Amino acid sequence: MSEMSRRTFLWITGGSSIALATDTPRKLVNKLIPKVTPPEEISPGDWTYYATTCRECPAGCGMHVANRDGRATKAEGNPGHPVNRGALCPRGQSSLQGLFDPDRVTRVLYRSGRKLREKSWQEAFTSISTRLASGGRVALLSSLQTGALAEVLHAFTATFGSDRLLFYEPFNYESLRAAHQQLFGLPVIPRYDLEGSDFILSFAADFLETWGSPVRQARQFSDARGYREGESPARMAYLGPRLSMTASNADRFVQASPEQIPVLAAALLKVVLDRGWYRNDPGPVRPALDALIKSSPLPALDQELLVTLAREFTSARRPVALTGPQYAGGSAGTDTALCVALLNYAVGAIGTTVDFSRPHALSLSARAAELDLFFASLGPQDVLFVLDANPAYCRTGAAEQMTRAGMVVYLGTQLDETAELARWVLPTDTPLESWGEYQPEPGVDGLMQPVMGRLHDTRGAGDILIALARLAGRPLKTARGTAPADLLAWLKERRGLSGGEQAEQAWQAALRKGGAWQETPPPAGTGPAPNLAGFSLHAPLPGPARAEDVELWPWASIMLYDGRQANRGWLQEAPDPITFIVWGNWIDLHPKKAALLGIEDGDLAQLTSHAGSLRAPVRLTREVEERTAAIGLGQGHSALGQNARGVGSNVFLLLDAVQRAGFFTPCRVSRVAGNAPRPIRTALQREQLHRDLLQSVPLSVLRSGNAPPEAFDLPLPEGYHEDHDLYPRHEHLKHRWAMVVDLQRCIGCGACAVACYAENNVPVIGPELVADGREMAWLRVPPYRVPGSPWRYAWLPLHCQHCDAAPCEPVCPVFAAVHNEEGLNAQIYNRCIGTRYCSNNCPYKVRRFNWVNLEWRKPLDLQLNPEVTVRQRGVMEKCTFCVQRIRQAQYRAAREGRKLKDGEVVPACAQTCPARVFTFGDLLDPGAQVTRLTRGDPRRYHLLHELNTKPAVTFLRRVENDVV
Repeated sequence: MSEMSRRTFLWITGGSSIALATDTPRKLVNKLIPKVTPPEEISPGDWTYYATTCRECPAGCGMHVANRDGRATKAEGNPGHPVNRGALCPRGQSSLQGLFDPDRVTRVLYRSGRKLREKSWQEAFTSISTRLASGGRVALLSSLQTGALAEVLHAFTATFGSDRLLFYEPFNYESLRAAHQQLFGLPVIPRYDLEGSDFILSFAADFLETWGSPVRQARQFSDARGYREGESPARMAYLGPRLSMTASNADRFVQASPEQIPVLAAALLKVVLDRGWYRNDPGPVRPALDALIKSSPLPALDQELLVTLAREFTSARRPVALTGPQYAGGSAGTDTALCVALLNYAVGAIGTTVDFSRPHALSLSARAAELDLFFASLGPQDVLFVLDANPAYCRTGAAEQMTRAGMVVYLGTQLDETAELARWVLPTDTPLESWGEYQPEPGVDGLMQPVMGRLHDTRGAGDILIALARLAGRPLKTARGTAPADLLAWLKERRGLSGGEQAEQAWQAALRKGGAWQETPPPAGTGPAPNLAGFSLHAPLPGPARAEDVELWPWASIMLYDGRQANRGWLQEAPDPITFIVWGNWIDLHPKKAALLGIEDGDLAQLTSHAGSLRAPVRLTREVEERTAAIGLGQGHSALGQNARGVGSNVFLLLDAVQRAGFFTPCRVSRVAGNAPRPIRTALQREQLHRDLLQSVPLSVLRSGNAPPEAFDLPLPEGYHEDHDLYPRHEHLKHRWAMVVDLQRCIGCGACAVACYAENNVPVIGPELVADGREMAWLRVPPYRVPGSPWRYAWLPLHCQHCDAAPCEPVCPVFAAVHNEEGLNAQIYNRCIGTRYCSNNCPYKVRRFNWVNLEWRKPLDLQLNPEVTVRQRGVMEKCTFCVQRIRQAQYRAAREGRKLKDGEVVPACAQTCPARVFTFGDLLDPGAQVTRLTRGDPRRYHLLHELNTKPAVTFLRRVENDVV
């Protein structure tokens, strides 16, 4: 027996993790990190941040992804990126759940009959390349791509003599692009600059949710709406059939059926022209406007309201009009987009708030007619490649058309509906494991880089196509004539950063920054003049004739977008901002329409169109127009994964292949027998019941100085009064952490709540437990109806208030709920015995109890934040103000020998918020922003102040624009 050295013994007893840790290409550690032979490029216990680009939707926000011990644990916005400026939406926050999804495709799969069998990469490459070399015709359908990967896709199809390459996006803004093609000769989606806009007129464009670039637009909107002394918040009007989150943020909501929206747009434009309230005269369009209005009577609206809207819009300094929805198609959608474009032209918005010089990348996405030709061309000799797209779910008839191809090869991360049709399923890296680039608009070139090592046996999509072409004897070549071995080499050559020390330094600088862009964007280009020759509008389709006829209004969820993220538990459990319903979708029906059909709230109903049908539970509400049935997109998958399969109904089944659903898809609604799945609500009450939880004040009252001051006691020793305080004051040693929540800026998007899940290891518990009231969210953003307004909701971000006289602390028999030296209501998990007295005594109901031991399906456990304890059954938990972030900042300041700076500690909710609702800091710092707001803002108030809990969270009242 040979001798074993001490080093060898320790190496072996360190466990199998050493093999993983020292495997440089993976850079993934799933076990204890050995100290004797530490892995390269990993410093145990240190955080590393990688700059990359979010690909959860086509907006292209910049991201910083935190990596700890070889594991990506948290996604945050890149503060320097011009699109999102450090913020992220709920979908961006959920990107890590896409990386660690237990239902990801992890091996090469081959379909034999109805079964999928595991194969090797070599077998797949040999089979597919042989088919290509023997004359297989190539057709490629991909999600929207730009930059190096787009060049590879074009080169791949071209090298096999094909021009059949389309970028498929279910939301392609076809009507908007068609209108701009007709008027300006530019079939593009311009950049809409809401920053500085003082009046926004939205025709069913939910720009705070899924339309355009929602994070950028949310930031700009909240900045325009934010209260500043001496300035008036921007105004907004919304016209549409459903009270969406965006609509509820408007000053005016004009409810109109889908059929009426183009008529309203035409009528508003006609008022502008008749009154002479324009800067540019689109006079030749008057006959077309008159013809449309005469062919379809205006809805029962006060003519004076139209005049008021027209006056407000045209008298604004920087107005802008938006048209939606983004999936609109057909003549009604195009007519609306034409009228909206002319409204922008009339008020001089073209070239200012509407910038055609920076079109969105979505302008490259395929139109319905192009998709029709693509699918019709497929035949037995074709090899159809589908990259990260799911037309079998989103497009009626696509599944049958794709099966006509001789071989379907799917490249993606999920076994979705399209992957289930493929002969070969090739697992690709997620965007967080990939090299690449994405340009959402000219001048913004975002880089993508792996934020951790590969989790499974996957490969980059570009690398797969480059390898297949090489094996088929037709290697791909760049524009310079070289044949890079992989996408990274292609990307470096494309950017001129291959070879040499200087090029490597420039490459590393670009990786640290997250891409390349101008710090000061160029001014908007001169707006094009419209071509009005032969301008005409279409007569609207006939409205519902029978009692059971309705107009379908599919709407895109801020959480699920077009359904591609439906398998993520964080998003399924994140409530809809208006209804606060989770885990499913439902049919919104007006009570009058329901009464005619004998349908009651909660009944199971069927919607039937010429394309298909679905069943879903009914919610009766006046928030939807009387002749309209509204239902959310993104649910109803038959594949994708455990969290998505069988949840809700697929609305795309009702839409025909040319996406005519944008404004008018006639449907029949009927009650059907059977037990409907009850919608799961996590907030049962949206009325304030005279409790003044979410306070507001009219702008005129605030300006006059007559706003009644709110009773207010600081959570400091000076806020205690011996005559009515039961508990003694607290003396805080160095800090008294506090937060200010500006309700005027909150748009209700819920990004903060999803960020809290990600940062604090909050578990997803599933629909059954949520239905039983066992939800675990530390931060909730429930909607409350604005008093006196049936069409307005506002949102109250609510987490632990960290009271100075906390009712939860004295009732705990084991001192698990304690007040620490910095003012936090700390929860000591290993003391807690689960009496739940603290929850009973909390007036804000922000504590959560673990009723069951929850399993983190592997590899979701790899995403857990190592700085935060994972709780178990029988333990109470709650918001901690992200105490781990507080400690990290304190340790960093101590190592550098300095004091903490104001704004250096940023909780996860404040970091991700697109609207900049939250301000966090130290009340003992007189110069801190949180101190100035808490002590001096005239809008300040404490929630349930009469209970004398002295919260550390101060709310700032909403400011309501006075209705003209």
